[in-house]
Amino acid sequence: MSDGLTPKQRRTEIKRILSLLDDQQRRMFVMMYSPPSEYPDVYDLVDTMPAKRLQWALVQCRNSYYTLFKVIKSA
Repeated sequence: MSDGLTPKQRRTEIKRILSLLDDQQRRMFVMMYSPPSEYPDVYDLVDTMPAKRLQWALVQCRNSYYTLFKVIKSA
């Protein structure tokens, strides 16, 4: 499941998509990818994520965006 992007490109794309999502979706992203006792800024979290988790995180962000887009489109 390679998308051909470098880790830096993946981080940039994740941040771009996160900026399009609502606060609740960004909070969910933080809950999925940070330790339970920490509440980092979502963009700082992306900067510090291990490279091996970036591809899946990007897939999840894209799925959240497409789901939101479908809701808006059907309204």
